[in-house]
Amino acid sequence: MTSGVQELRDLNLELTSLKAKKDAIKKQLEEHRDNGFTDEQITASTQEAIEIRDKISQLQDKIKEAQEKAEQENRNKGDIKLMENENKKVDIRTAFAKYVLFESTKGQRKDAALTDAEYRALGVATTTTSETFKAPSASEDGINNGGLFIPQEVMLDILREETVDSPIYNDVVTTAIKGKIKFPYMVSKSGAKVKAELSDTENESVKWDILNGATGNYTDSIVITFEEEAMAIEEFTDYLIELIGQSMRELLINDYIYGTGTGDHVKGITNGAIDGSYANGSTDYLAALEAAIKKLPVKKRAGAKIYLASNIFDAITFTKDKNGNYILPVLNGGGFSRLSAFPVAMDVNLNAGEFVIGNVSKWYKANVNKPMELGVDVSNQKRIKTYTTHMMVTATPVPNSFVYGKEAEA
Repeated sequence: MTSGVQELRDLNLELTSLKAKKDAIKKQLEEHRDNGFTDEQITASTQEAIEIRDKISQLQDKIKEAQEKAEQENRNKGDIKLMENENKKVDIRTAFAKYVLFESTKGQRKDAALTDAEYRALGVATTTTSETFKAPSASEDGINNGGLFIPQEVMLDILREETVDSPIYNDVVTTAIKGKIKFPYMVSKSGAKVKAELSDTENESVKWDILNGATGNYTDSIVITFEEEAMAIEEFTDYLIELIGQSMRELLINDYIYGTGTGDHVKGITNGAIDGSYANGSTDYLAALEAAIKKLPVKKRAGAKIYLASNIFDAITFTKDKNGNYILPVLNGGGFSRLSAFPVAMDVNLNAGEFVIGNVSKWYKANVNKPMELGVDVSNQKRIKTYTTHMMVTATPVPNSFVYGKEAEA
């Protein structure tokens, strides 16, 4: 990696972090515009956003200079083909896959050589994840020191590739603020008061608290044969992203629901949730849900959903009345989509007999502390390459925001 590209990468990483921080402040202000921040907090947050905006402007000027430096170094180096049209739109997914192929084959895949624009686009992502290189032997795999951070756009594609994986997972709003492990949340506020004309207005008092999130380390490996790696760029792009996504989503989905908050796991939604247990052996799920809904605090009901294990969802969907008729329109009628005012979704990742009620997008906090990265181990003898992914996530539920129901122990 040239010094210009390295500088460009670092500047872009800083820019991405600043933009994420600015977006987080904006979102926080919008959420609590009417019933959250005091005037002093709003002023402080607004000033911070302005300072970040100014830093972003300065960074963009530095990035422009770094781009020109990187391009000149690449021209001098002569091993990267320059694009005739500098303004051609870059497909970041394809550029990422091309980089992986080009680096893992030590430049043997000439069709995977990056254009100048693609190389600049990946300046935000490319780096070295290992300081050592070890050649493979007959008894031991080698270690390849050519690794890279997965670009944020591709990372989001990877983690959201299949929206049917889990409704709970899909409703988690994940931020990407570097180093963030604490989440402020409003505990209570005094509320507005009626005052007589010309009388002084009291300041509204707001009580805040801090959530200390638990950080999880997530790593998984996928194996690709030399033959699979010989696929065309377009095919390899989708294949690689699908494989990485499948392995990482499975890890995160389970932890977002059941994470213990210990041993490199985040705190899941069910961790410390309000107990919505129902009688062991009972199949009266509607009664169990009714009781659970009544346990959810009134102020936490806005935007809440009901997530059901598949056996509960099926049992309610296909319930019949005493005359043998389905109580719900199961044929071309939408089935079981709402209960009272709450949307209903089936989540196959919930254990049989379980359900969760709450507003996941608002009351479950998650942040990617360390972007997803990809390293490659090569085994020429086995004709395989093992791609290992790693990321660090901090996540935790806001207390008293979810009801977790399951059969009580016998």
